[in-house]
Amino acid sequence: MSKKLAADYERKIANRLWECGFAVMRAPSSSGTSLMPRPDVLAGSAEKGLMLALEIKTCRQNTFYVQKHQVDGLMEFAKRIGGQPYLAVKFVGKRMDFLFLEVPDGLTQSSGDSYRVNFNDLKENGIDFLTLINEKET
Repeated sequence: MSKKLAADYERKIANRLWECGFAVMRAPSSSGTSLMPRPDVLAGSAEKGLMLALEIKTCRQNTFYVQKHQVDGLMEFAKRIGGQPYLAVKFVGKRMDFLFLEVPDGLTQSSGDSYRVNFNDLKENGIDFLTLINEKET
């Protein structure tokens, strides 16, 4: 996926969060210029008592892999800021919106130093956008 298309998806999620009353900051680090881990999108709502650290992933195949160090970095960032780490995943061409996997619980350990995310597991274990942003209100 091109960097422009990936950035478009990050902006789309950021705009949706903003429209739902969250403060949002897009902080992509895919260029590798930062040694500190940081999510693609950081969003918080004092009203909802919710802080989200989101790593955005898209894929055209039915399965993709996320490096363990990337997940560890997301969890470290979320821990330091008091937020919840999620992987926002969209399987392009599947006619479905992003679904969100809690990190690391929603991920499947792969052989090697990565996690595996496949389409069927995402449908079973992922949560939708409205569930994500209303998580603390119940």
